[in-house]
Amino acid sequence: MKLKFTFTVLAILASLKVFSQKDSLSVYYYENYPYAYTERTNTMPDMGKPKGIEIEIIQEYADWLKQKKGINLKITYTLFTDFSAFYNSVKDAKSIVIGLGSVTRSMAREKEVSFSAPYLMNQAVLITQGSVLSVKEKTNEQINKILGGMKAITVARSSHEVYLNELKAAYLKDLQILFTAKPSTVLDSISANKKLFGYSDLVSYWTYLKSNPNKLLKMQKALMGQKEEIGFILPKNNKHGDYLNEFFESGFGFTSTKVYRQILEAHLGYEILEYVEVR
Repeated sequence: MKLKFTFTVLAILASLKVFSQKDSLSVYYYENYPYAYTERTNTMPDMGKPKGIEIEIIQEYADWLKQKKGINLKITYTLFTDFSAFYNSVKDAKSIVIGLGSVTRSMAREKEVSFSAPYLMNQAVLITQGSVLSVKEKTNEQINKILGGMKAITVARSSHEVYLNELKAAYLKDLQILFTAKPSTVLDSISANKKLFGYSDLVSYWTYLKSNPNKLLKMQKALMGQKEEIGFILPKNNKHGDYLNEFFESGFGFTSTKVYRQILEAHLGYEILEYVEVR
């Protein structure tokens, strides 16, 4: 009888352990406002708190894990300001890591990292200075007439670099492509130089115009990219992959909740929500 009681107690303790487990999670984030960024103050310019759409969603995910799985996450955030360094660090990580980098899903990337279900839709748009003529049709004549003799600028290893290389191969054989670490630098450079163009995602472009109403930029609609899915990335075989997909898709999924909509509304304008929210 005593032996049976001992086994019963051990079984209860084991059950309690399952539902009160603690886990560590490293979140790598690439600074790209408003997706994920560090909010700094004048008093502590070298320190700050991670904020943004992706940060708030990962915090909701942590709450979901606690409520649904009994897992209490201890999250450590690591900031990256270079996209290639961020991407490679997630890809090669040995520890439990989730990457927040406004990363668009592609077949090439899916061979290197795992993607969560999408949390946002987006679209690449080709941007020139406002004084540049509009490309009316996606033809060799029009593209060379407007963009010929210009240089392009992009973030290395981004999906925008892929778009530029496709444009170069198809229409602009002599196109020179410049590289920068920050998406905001792409738009700053274009607004300051009539001879530069580049791709931006729709959310970043809209956010930039809101923050810089005096900058004259133009979206070349004839050269827009396709709709893209943006998700979190993880090293292959990361246990959080299944959890994240359940979080985003089980039942109606997180992207159908009021909280999801509130996060987007806090960072984006109503005029852009219909183009980017996951439905």
